[in-house]
This record gives sequence, structure tokens and C-alpha cells, in this order.
Amino acid sequence: MGAQELISALRKTADEQVRQIWNDAEAEAGKFKADAERRKEKLNTLAKGQPSAEAEEYERSVVRQAAMKARNIRLKAEAALSHGLYAKARASLPTLRQGHDHGFFPELTAELPALAWKTVRVNPADVDLASRSFPDAEIVPDETISGGMDVASQDEAVRVVNSFEKRLERAWPELMPEMMRDVHEQTGNNEPAVGP
Repeated sequence: MGAQELISALRKTADEQVRQIWNDAEAEAGKFKADAERRKEKLNTLAKGQPSAEAEEYERSVVRQAAMKARNIRLKAEAALSHGLYAKARASLPTLRQGHDHGFFPELTAELPALAWKTVRVNPADVDLASRSFPDAEIVPDETISGGMDVASQDEAVRVVNSFEKRLERAWPELMPEMMRDVHEQTGNNEPAVGP
């Protein structure tokens, strides 16, 4: 399972959701900024063009509060987007099986340590492959596994999860920042709320 395949699948399914989340966040942040501008204008009008030190401090305070609220909104939007993208990624894992004729299964099996595996959990479509690869093990169909396997030795002294789901979980911290950069580029918003 390549990272590029995953990113490509996510781009196909998440574009609309991404745009909507960012549009909502930007609209909300815009409201706070507009409110701060209105307050600033009101202060300037009250001071008749000669704002007092107190009015200037109040203006700075209002602008700081608006900027902080806007940043918080963007942080929440980024968190929601990250969770949404992760959910889309997990949901797209079954599509990685398509067109591979189970070519991934022997590769994932070869990555396992050479042990006597007692139990092997696999996607129901991979039961026959697993039976041939692990003839002495109990093969358990598990629909929560899109591809790969979850193997355990006697009494589960050693357990290895080499499934698409686990690979995504491990790769997500590296994939997510790249995907967020792509989102920022697609939406024309090159200012992430969180630094690199």
C-alpha cells in the first residue's frame, strides 16, 4: 500500500468536505474580524480622529481578541478536517484491494517474523490465501481488516498487526501534514493555524 495511492484516493473523496470546512471557518473568522473593524471605527468616530491612549489600547485589545478567536476557529477546523480525512482514509482502504489480485498478501506475509503463528485474522476474501500461507494456524475471518493480517502466537505471547488499518495508523502522523499543506494550497489558504 503506497502513500501516493492513499493520498490520491483521499483527494478524490474529500475535496468537497475540505472546501466546506474551510469556507465555514473562514466565514466565522471573517465575522470576528469585521466586528473588530466595526469597534475600531466606532472608537475612532467617538474620538473624532484623535484617539486617546485608552481608546488605542482598547482597539489593540479588540483586535487581539478577534485574532485569537479567528485562530481558535481555524484550529478547530483543522482538527475537524484531520479527523475527517483520517475517517475518509480508513473508509477508502478496501479500494486498495481492487486490481491487485492479492499481490499485497504475500508481501505482507513475508514481513512477519518466522514464528509458529497460532491465530491469523484476515479479511474474509483472504481466508484461502491465509490457509495456504499459514497451514497450521487457525484462520479467523475479520471484516474489520481491509487487507493484511493480525497474527498471534500461542497464548498471544507475540502479536503482529500488519494490516492496511495499522499501516495507515502508523503513517498518519507523516501523511497528515502533507495533506494539510495540499488542503491549504487547494483552498488558497497558505496560513495554517498550527506551525510546521
